[in-house]
Amino acid sequence: MKLKVTALILICMGIGIFYFTGNNTARPIAQKTTQQSPSKVTLPSQSSSYSVTIESAVLSQNSTPVTHSSLNWNMHFNGTGEQQGLLTDIEFSNNAKPQTLVKELPFKFTENNGVFSHVDLLALPSDHTLNVLPNILDLLSFSEASPLTFNDAHGQKTYTYQRINNEVQRQITSHLNKPITTKSDTSEQWHLTLNTNQQPLHLNYSSDSIWHNNDQQYHIIQKVDIQRLTTQGRTFANVSSNKNAVLASQQKQIAAQTINDETSLYVAIAELQTTLDPTLAKLIGEFLLQEYDLTELITLIEQDSSLSSAIIYALQKEQSPLAEQMLADLLTTDRLTTHIKQKLLIALGRFGASSTVSFNALAALADKPNNPLAKTALLNLGSMAKFTPEQSNTVEHYLSEQLQSEQHLSTAILASANSKSTALLPHIAKLLSHQQKGVKRDAVKVLSSKAQYHDQVVATILSSPDVQIVDAFTRAISDSGLVLSQYNKARLQTLYNTTQNPIILKRLKTLGIKST
Repeated sequence: MKLKVTALILICMGIGIFYFTGNNTARPIAQKTTQQSPSKVTLPSQSSSYSVTIESAVLSQNSTPVTHSSLNWNMHFNGTGEQQGLLTDIEFSNNAKPQTLVKELPFKFTENNGVFSHVDLLALPSDHTLNVLPNILDLLSFSEASPLTFNDAHGQKTYTYQRINNEVQRQITSHLNKPITTKSDTSEQWHLTLNTNQQPLHLNYSSDSIWHNNDQQYHIIQKVDIQRLTTQGRTFANVSSNKNAVLASQQKQIAAQTINDETSLYVAIAELQTTLDPTLAKLIGEFLLQEYDLTELITLIEQDSSLSSAIIYALQKEQSPLAEQMLADLLTTDRLTTHIKQKLLIALGRFGASSTVSFNALAALADKPNNPLAKTALLNLGSMAKFTPEQSNTVEHYLSEQLQSEQHLSTAILASANSKSTALLPHIAKLLSHQQKGVKRDAVKVLSSKAQYHDQVVATILSSPDVQIVDAFTRAISDSGLVLSQYNKARLQTLYNTTQNPIILKRLKTLGIKST
């Protein structure tokens, strides 16, 4: 399982779950450490060690487990000279299946008064599981003197810290979301205990998140436990700046392996679940298409549904007409669950080299209003236009018809946004006056990120102020980074001065509109 998640699609495919990780080699982690802390918090002058346990799980909307991973290591710091660290006893399991990682990982860092920064993973490949380390050191950092700002998969968060005796708590003071289409509701708990020497003794962190991906919802649970160890001194060898670059060649060797039987297939699939290597995925896809017919492939998925994400991903990356047809054929069987078919729809929408086979498969389901997969199919039809320029005109024509129909109209608006087609925007603009509030809200949401439609959107808001519509508007403006014209700010100022709704007032304030 790959630990980096920068889009919810990885979660939906049951492959990636550590949403707070990213590529963090030699980066400044804490951005605000300008003052001296009242009580110094430092690493000891001699080497110190910590055990680290990371548990993550993804549950579907009905609380069915989608995937689970566990990552453990011992972490050692030297205390003199150049600040150097070493991970040992590294263990990683994905869905209770042990995965092979490197035995030890050296790294360098800067630590100043309890704040870790400039973590250098010594040329570790950016897609390696252990790129989670800088984020763990973020968690271990704190400062009483000034707020600390960190980056994660959601965007940028700033925390303030308060210590009472040897207990430290933190509170989030600002959260700047990345301009992404998926949103999450997150609650987190963080508690640090210091020893009598004011050194980190025990850190406990947990977070619960709800990820929304169109009409799908996933519950993500994460826990991190860091405990100080009593160990003997450790010798730290000198390491080069590209010490961990060799792991890249090891991953390439994985992709170059031969798959010639069921055993090697299962080994390759397990590795794919860890690395998401597209070359390995293509290799697996080729083997599946050569050795398995439709019935046999369905049976393979039925025998172990945890393999379904990797199998579908492998077929998607194989990119041949045969692979596209196999994905479409898998949709037609009654033997696969709705959850697995949702993954198939996503794969067809993102196939890349798709033809009318993908379009017809998605459209056939989208045209069935009572089918539980209809909305997902329609959304991924929109995505198809972005990934398949050859099909963009066909998709554009189909969606223009959907925008004139009352069937799944809100979903058609979001699908049109997925398509990135500017030709569909005038059709969406006509829906700003629709009687259904949900349709109007989604039209506002899409058009608010287009400056040329701000006049119409603001007119819609002023004609019938609604909390949900104003919320969709202000969030879309903030996420897009656009700035309203003075003309539209003045129009919204009138709303601010006349409304009594506290939520609308609060949302308008985020756009710089205040009482006069």
